[in-house]
Amino acid sequence: MANPLTRNFLQDLMALEDFPDPVVEFGSMQVEDEQEGDLRSLFAGRDFVGTDFREGPGVDRVEDLRGLTFGDGEVGTAICLDTLEHCADPPMACRELARVTADGGICVISSVMLFGIHGYPNDYFRFTPEGFRTMLEQGFDDVFVTWFGHDGIPTWVFGVGVKGRKLGLSDRSQFPSLVEEQRKYDEAPGELRVGVMRHKPLELLRDVAPELVRLGRERVRKLR
Repeated sequence: MANPLTRNFLQDLMALEDFPDPVVEFGSMQVEDEQEGDLRSLFAGRDFVGTDFREGPGVDRVEDLRGLTFGDGEVGTAICLDTLEHCADPPMACRELARVTADGGICVISSVMLFGIHGYPNDYFRFTPEGFRTMLEQGFDDVFVTWFGHDGIPTWVFGVGVKGRKLGLSDRSQFPSLVEEQRKYDEAPGELRVGVMRHKPLELLRDVAPELVRLGRERVRKLR
């Protein structure tokens, strides 16, 4: 289920790389009604299949990422956005994605690192950029990885792998939407930058005020 950040990353990537048919989304269930996560509109008129490990809105075919029923090289474009953290065996999932991706095909994955637990229905893992690179390098011939957020602990991580060809990707600057979101994160307009976090002033005051009171009382007790 793609959020705006990952959806925009995918759109930027589509302007840079070939996305052969058939297109298969792994993790296509529309869990939250208020989010525009359906990727079908990006592939209008194309051979598109939405899969998830359970039935629901946006799901055409039930699949388990740890053991896909697609044949070797049957998928032209494999898309797995914001889903791997909900899979109990992400390395196996990436091996399966590589197995089913055709020669000349492409696989796009994204997931989170600095992000709260969100069970859909379960939430198991967080990923570093090098973790993504390692998983993709097990089955793809060329790999690109980038991220959004703080260099030391990113919020989102993105990975692209292809088989039988080279990627024309070098760095994050090729993705206009990601560049813009990173600019907003770095500049933090209207927010306070506290380490890797960004806070609205009143929200931070609301959260910090009780702690200041607690520390003040603690200090008073020590002085008695």
